[in-house]
Amino acid sequence: MKNQGQGVAPEAAVQETESLRDFISMAVHDLRAPLRAIRLGAQLVLNDGHEPSAENTTRGARYLLEGADRMEVLISDLAEYCYEETREPVLGETMLEDVLQQVKKDLAGEIRSTGAVITNDALPSVIGDFESLVIVLRCVIGNSCKFRGDATPSIHVGATQRGKEWTVLVQDNGVGFDKVYRERIFRPFERLNGRQYPGSGLGLTLARKIIGRHGGDIWAESSPGEGSTFRFTLPAAGE
Repeated sequence: MKNQGQGVAPEAAVQETESLRDFISMAVHDLRAPLRAIRLGAQLVLNDGHEPSAENTTRGARYLLEGADRMEVLISDLAEYCYEETREPVLGETMLEDVLQQVKKDLAGEIRSTGAVITNDALPSVIGDFESLVIVLRCVIGNSCKFRGDATPSIHVGATQRGKEWTVLVQDNGVGFDKVYRERIFRPFERLNGRQYPGSGLGLTLARKIIGRHGGDIWAESSPGEGSTFRFTLPAAGE
């Protein structure tokens, strides 16, 4: 969502404009869904001016609350996405240990409610923007808490160095997904499980954008019922 600056190739400018149009179209589509739920809930409660039944009142109230909650999530995630898209990252030496600790604080409620156990190897220093990397790790670990199976979520964070970059991994024991979806999960507003799990479907899109701006890549490996492993690369500090 950046302004097209001077020196941008015409083809790249056209592609950026088309991507922005697609993003706006998908955002509008997703925002209308909770509005429909709110409208339906209001109709059930009001019942065209007649006395509503107890059943309709209960259903209407549920639709109103669910629609409002969904709208709140979408607005919050859209705001974070747009802010991060327009913000210039401040790149410097960043301790991933500090990033992980901040993520644990941000996700304290989810970790407590799910009983998630998060372990980690010794994590390195990388060249990156602290705030942006918190978003990336929060998204991936948050997904591990959300898409859990019957077992208590077990999440491990590690890193391996190869040359001048580190590959960070986040591995979990969650529900997993079919490998044919390994690219689709990074598309904007993509939700493989529909309404079964809460969320906007923007988290992994933003994570990929952030890692790309750091000169790295992010990908996932998974199988249904066998958990998922996300990996992303970052430049090593001191190189």
